[in-house]
Amino acid sequence: MSITLPAIITTAALFLLFSVLPLPAGCDPVASDWPFVILWNAPTRPCLTNHSVSLDLEDFDIIINQNQSFLGPELVIFYMNQLGLYPYYTQAQEPVTGGLPQNSSLEGHLAKGWGVVDWEEWRPLWDWNWENMTRYHLMSLRLVNQRHPDWPYGKLRRLAKRQFEAAAREFMASTLQMALRLRPGGLWGFYGFPNCYNYGYKNCSHNYTGRCPEDVMRSNDAMDWLWGISRALYPQIYLERDLRDSEHVGPYVRYRVQEGLRVSAIAEVPVLPYARIAYTYSMDFLTQDDLMKTIGQSSALGASGVVLWGNNDFSCSKESCLAVKGYIEEKLAPYLKNITTAAILCSHALCSGNGRCAHKFSDSDIHLHLDP
Repeated sequence: MSITLPAIITTAALFLLFSVLPLPAGCDPVASDWPFVILWNAPTRPCLTNHSVSLDLEDFDIIINQNQSFLGPELVIFYMNQLGLYPYYTQAQEPVTGGLPQNSSLEGHLAKGWGVVDWEEWRPLWDWNWENMTRYHLMSLRLVNQRHPDWPYGKLRRLAKRQFEAAAREFMASTLQMALRLRPGGLWGFYGFPNCYNYGYKNCSHNYTGRCPEDVMRSNDAMDWLWGISRALYPQIYLERDLRDSEHVGPYVRYRVQEGLRVSAIAEVPVLPYARIAYTYSMDFLTQDDLMKTIGQSSALGASGVVLWGNNDFSCSKESCLAVKGYIEEKLAPYLKNITTAAILCSHALCSGNGRCAHKFSDSDIHLHLDP
């Protein structure tokens, strides 16, 4: 469902459906006049330099780095090979810089590292390291067992968990604090945090609600140490191809964004979900309905904006560049213009441009759009 804004609109009508969220103090000054911003985080510079295809993103009020570079003054994202001496294990169980956070040098890491956005090798809470990440359980247990070979398993596990979480917390917090010192005005935060782990549509789609499990929300509450030093939160709302035009897209995205907004209240920082314009592991672009349920729903819920991420597939050939350009011009740009303008009009109508609109009925499919 969409709420359209005609040329003449009554403020009373907006008050019925939308409340006003104050602009967080940490808003980037580049975007201070925009209640909902669009950031481009895809390596599309080769489209112009290698294939003579210009995406002209600036024409659509999309915030990009100069020359569409992946790292720049507007947005910086750092990956595993750019994170100084962050410890982790390879798939072959080979330790890198100690393997475990409690087995590595924090001083050495900070001397070479930068700010972190994308770190996915391990998670800071013990219980969140499942599947191939259980190797961090095993290695942590081995480390404690070497020092206390006579301890029973339960005692070993409690200490291993405590040591791992304490060291992981120190690495993440100190890295973020270093990034803030290097670039004080940056909206630093970790990609994918907070998470919701609402992937139930894969197993029980007939009664899928999209809600974040209560234990996950409690775990997010326990990570207040991270939210308190973050300058922005970047939950992830990527869609798998199996979700294309699915009834589950709306609730899946809704509760992931809402969890980010709930957590953001701790430090009053902006929430900018990471989104993709294509389904994961593909160049199959989002349908109009899925654009509305991802980017449009993020705006309606009260997020500060979205970060549109893409990989090298976007610029690997002239054909891929032309495909991205065609999608931007024909579908993405008109839709983004619609929702960003609607957000501005609603903000001015309800609070003289000093906040952003968020609909009052968060479990509904209400969206804020312009009347075409």
